[in-house]
Amino acid sequence: MVPARYSAAVSENVNIVRRANALFNAGDFDAAFEAVHPDVVFRDLQNAPDLPEALRGRESLLHALGHWLDAYDELGVEVEDYIEMGSWVIADVRWHGKGRGSDLSVDVRQADACKVQDGMIVEWVIGYPDMETAIEAVGRAD
Repeated sequence: MVPARYSAAVSENVNIVRRANALFNAGDFDAAFEAVHPDVVFRDLQNAPDLPEALRGRESLLHALGHWLDAYDELGVEVEDYIEMGSWVIADVRWHGKGRGSDLSVDVRQADACKVQDGMIVEWVIGYPDMETAIEAVGRAD
């Protein structure tokens, strides 16, 4: 499957993922999670030792997000590009933040992927080292 690069003619799936990212950055988690299926499968390929790599359900994802927000005074993600592969939307992202109560800065470039079905994110995988790895993994998943 050949990936379709993000363009002016944005697909509905890309719009869903882009909107969820924008709302996350704005701190409107309730609105961001409206596009997330209640039984979403979430995987963090670079998970913290106190959290499992895979979680199921919106509540579990909110729990993991709470851990991240507790660790950072500032936390955000900027999307450089989107690629669509079938039902998957892969985002080339830069996570950045500032540790809570410290000057420790985090600036990580990676790829994150969301599988969208019936207008909702049903699977969300973060932490691929680069776009090529994410494209390969998503190609095997579909």
